[in-house]
Amino acid sequence: MTYNEYIRYHLGGDAGVEERMIASLSAYYKLSRWDSFRLAYYYTTTYHIPSALKLLRDHNTPKSELKFRTDRRYVRIGDTFTRLMAQLSPKLLEQLDRATTTTEQYNIVSGWYFFGRYAAFLFLEVWAKLSGKQISDDLALKFEPEENYTKGAEIIAQTQDKAALTAFIERAKTDTCDNVFSLETSLCAVAKLKKGTRWNGYYTERLLSDIAGSEWENIIVSLL
Repeated sequence: MTYNEYIRYHLGGDAGVEERMIASLSAYYKLSRWDSFRLAYYYTTTYHIPSALKLLRDHNTPKSELKFRTDRRYVRIGDTFTRLMAQLSPKLLEQLDRATTTTEQYNIVSGWYFFGRYAAFLFLEVWAKLSGKQISDDLALKFEPEENYTKGAEIIAQTQDKAALTAFIERAKTDTCDNVFSLETSLCAVAKLKKGTRWNGYYTERLLSDIAGSEWENIIVSLL
């Protein structure tokens, strides 16, 4: 995949279709800022839009009635889910609103219970689309060797040099008018496209599969 092909792929939106859908649902339901924050938190907790909507309607929804997808399946273990629900409060939003850079945002969110790098990036990708707050996007990716986003960046930039990879990210931010969290998502997808486990349209198909038969199916399809 060339650089220009990557920019087109990113702007095509398949890799970030779910994250944008959270913002679309927030606008559709005219959610308050706090409820938008809660929806992003629930989505990050489950990585499953219908489950996030169930929690938005009832914070006390039992975990047995929810689906936890990919890395968030570990939320089901022990008291993790209970602790995540207990942690959610307006203080988290107030804390995050004090951040003026993406680095500060990441440091704050990655300090929340059970929010490691993956969950923090997922939450902040969604929150960037919801908050309406413009901040400095200064977060420097570490390019860990085994991470999919690193593999994706190396495929596009055709180098393993970290300075060159950082320059590639800065250029891509400008050319996509998007943030580091969204770029990380599409770069992960690039690595999986190269591996042959994903295709352009995969994430949209997964979204449609997740919502099939749910009470929100027609609304979500209309917002695509």
